[in-house]
Amino acid sequence: MTTVTESDIKRIAYIRSIPISRAGPYIPELARTVTAQGIEARIFFTDGECGPGDFPGGTWEKLPEDARPDLIAERILAWGADGAVSLSFPDEAGLRDAVVKEKLAAHGIPVVTNGLEPSRLLADKWETKKILADYGLETPRGMLVDGTLLKNGGADVPVYADIIRWKAEEIGYPLLSKAVWGSSGNGMRFIRDREELEAYLATPDEGNFVLEECITGELCTVELVGSDGEYAVQPLCFTGPTGGEPTFAFWELRSSAPRAADDEAFLPVAEKLKKLCAGLRITGVINLDIIYSGGTYHVLEINPRVSGATALGVAASGRNTYLCMTEILLGRWQPQPEPVLERRRWSLEFPVNGVTDAFTEAAGKLLDVVQVTPTLVVDGKEYGGLLIATCEFGAEAAFLEAITALDAEHGVLSADMAVQLKQLLTRPEAQAVR
Repeated sequence: MTTVTESDIKRIAYIRSIPISRAGPYIPELARTVTAQGIEARIFFTDGECGPGDFPGGTWEKLPEDARPDLIAERILAWGADGAVSLSFPDEAGLRDAVVKEKLAAHGIPVVTNGLEPSRLLADKWETKKILADYGLETPRGMLVDGTLLKNGGADVPVYADIIRWKAEEIGYPLLSKAVWGSSGNGMRFIRDREELEAYLATPDEGNFVLEECITGELCTVELVGSDGEYAVQPLCFTGPTGGEPTFAFWELRSSAPRAADDEAFLPVAEKLKKLCAGLRITGVINLDIIYSGGTYHVLEINPRVSGATALGVAASGRNTYLCMTEILLGRWQPQPEPVLERRRWSLEFPVNGVTDAFTEAAGKLLDVVQVTPTLVVDGKEYGGLLIATCEFGAEAAFLEAITALDAEHGVLSADMAVQLKQLLTRPEAQAVR
């Protein structure tokens, strides 16, 4: 990153690729904090809307949804920024901002986001597997599949399909196939047995894919933020079951919950991840998807940017990732000494149906609401609503009473989700944390 001093930074540009509202209260908190210090802040965003409540104290500029790095860099330069921070995702937006970083570096403007090389490597799922092995981290067994070769598009190698069959037997069923450069679960295929593998081989997709074992366990996610060898690890969040057909992540109950033994088992993984970050010279954030199975954490992929789970981790720790990235830019970054940031309270995210203004108002009175999303839109497709809320340790019964009352009046929970919330909040481990 270009060397600057705190006094050099008078104007900070923030880059955002999805609606600002998806960050809950944490981008507004960022804007208030930065502008209260006498620094001008402007957010350049390509999706959604922005107003005074979304970026209080600062200014904003809407860019085209398909804005390329040249245009983003041009607009940031025209505004006169002294530094910038990327708050973008998914991977393609993170990669875009890595190019913006290179372009602004030529003008002496530092950008807190991962550089082009680590971003490129981590966006590639096969390269990520090799990096994970280099740092002693567990990852599902797999192989790289060339879909073009399967189609005989690059060369005539009829034995290639037999190699895949042999490797599939070695790995064991079920299997998952996923695009090397895919994100948000796009392009994933579940392969249950030999018969489904044959169907997969007969109808290959173009491009490269990772074929890997499908591990039964719990999906979890974690975020690391930092720079120059100093990194903080947000509390681990559990996001749903694994082992079958891929499902839409936001349909699941996602939580950062008290799990003493599982948290303890994660500590050596966290230390290895910090070494990985230092080795790759991570500047800003990485987000990881992991499967926890049989006492082992299997890392699936590393995303070189913030994520849809950023708010969930921040709500649990109270440490605002977006502010941490700004501290890096200003030269104030001081990670806390513990291996993983302390989980200070419950953080819960779950689907809610038929969200109305009346429900949102009532939930705000009865619960400690982080965010209510009436309708989630991903890749242009509309899904149901989402609620993120926190709960003090020891207040689980009161939370359950409140959400049950809200559901009785507004009918927002499925029967299954109501049961899952009760089971989670009444687990013996939860009652032991006070």
